Amino acid sequence: MTLKHHIIYGGIASLCLFPKFGFLSGVFWAASVLIDVDHYIDFLYRNHFTNFSFKKMFAYCNIIIGWNTRPGLLGLSIFHTIEVIGGTYFISTRMNSDIGKAAFLGMVFHMLLDVLYLSKRRILFCRVFSFLEYFIRKKIMLKNDLSPDVIFEEALIVAGVNMSTTNTQRYKT
Repeated sequence: MTLKHHIIYGGIASLCLFPKFGFLSGVFWAASVLIDVDHYIDFLYRNHFTNFSFKKMFAYCNIIIGWNTRPGLLGLSIFHTIEVIGGTYFISTRMNSDIGKAAFLGMVFHMLLDVLYLSKRRILFCRVFSFLEYFIRKKIMLKNDLSPDVIFEEALIVAGVNMSTTNTQRYKT
């Protein structure tokens, strides 16, 4: 699902919540949108922090989504994992924080939208939902001579992100 859609759907939901929850509905909306910052972090990590362009990041993400049926695609969006979302819940309840609870609910709302979108496109499992799942699936892929890193390197190149020869050569061998 695109950032634009998350902004719109999160905005609609937070407007519906506003009469009862006031300021907390804004926290809900912000969390439902800002959870996607992990896509930018992934882009920066994969290009070794050499390109900070939002335009290139969106191109890169669109390429990855377009390649959703390629063997070897295994996406990990760190803030979209059960560990991070569950940790947010745990901390917010432990601290009895209404702001934390609103952030948690915004993250859950975002994930529900993502799961519906990915399910509708029949690509639910091109992304993992847990760090443990990522490590298990990556290990299986590597045993089958598939490296999830190759697809992401290729997407950076197609998106026009200048990578040094040594970085791209590393994944071609």
